[in-house]
Amino acid sequence: MSTPVSVSITDQQHLLFLFIPLKKGKLAEAVKAAEHLNGAHVAAQADANANGFDPRKTTGVHYFMIYAQADGQKTPGIPVPGFTSYPGKDVLVVMSIYDGQFDAYISAFFVSDQIVAGLDALMHLMDETGIPGVDPDGPNSANHIIKMKGVKKNALAFYCLLMHYNFGDPVLACGQTGGKYVFNTNFPGLTVAKIIDNYPNAASLWPLAPQTYTFPASQKPDCKY
Repeated sequence: MSTPVSVSITDQQHLLFLFIPLKKGKLAEAVKAAEHLNGAHVAAQADANANGFDPRKTTGVHYFMIYAQADGQKTPGIPVPGFTSYPGKDVLVVMSIYDGQFDAYISAFFVSDQIVAGLDALMHLMDETGIPGVDPDGPNSANHIIKMKGVKKNALAFYCLLMHYNFGDPVLACGQTGGKYVFNTNFPGLTVAKIIDNYPNAASLWPLAPQTYTFPASQKPDCKY
């Protein structure tokens, strides 16, 4: 019989799964903004590394994915409906597994002016009009955040904006039962900071950006339908 292990709040992993409504026709700009955010994240890591600090321990991101899809288009490559946008809008899908509390995870990125600029740019691409139960000019809206000078100066409003479009439950921890989805890993409670601080040769095995990789093509299964 297994022995229960208590995982502290700061050591828990949670799921972010956003479906952000975008202005129709702004998909290319959204992809560019996502690429900018990724580049800004890499640059912030390099800057921190130059100062002897590893920001990955603060942000606690295990992995993330950003995907943009046009209004009315099917998710390519699968025979069943996938991601869908609100009618008349494009959609930006963002998925991440992160350590600790939701607000701490988001606010950790505010230390980089480049990332903040990218998040502010995303606010300009959002379209919250016509969505039932959403006030497009309310206190937690993208329009309000823009009007009040950005995400960093309106952190709580930004957290609430993201949560409104987040399928992920910031209370359901990885490995916990009884939630609206099954969410697990082989290593519940193993934070990014613990990996870096305790794994032998972590600095050489998992070097900070900038780091160049090559990816030879993997082989797809030979499937016939």
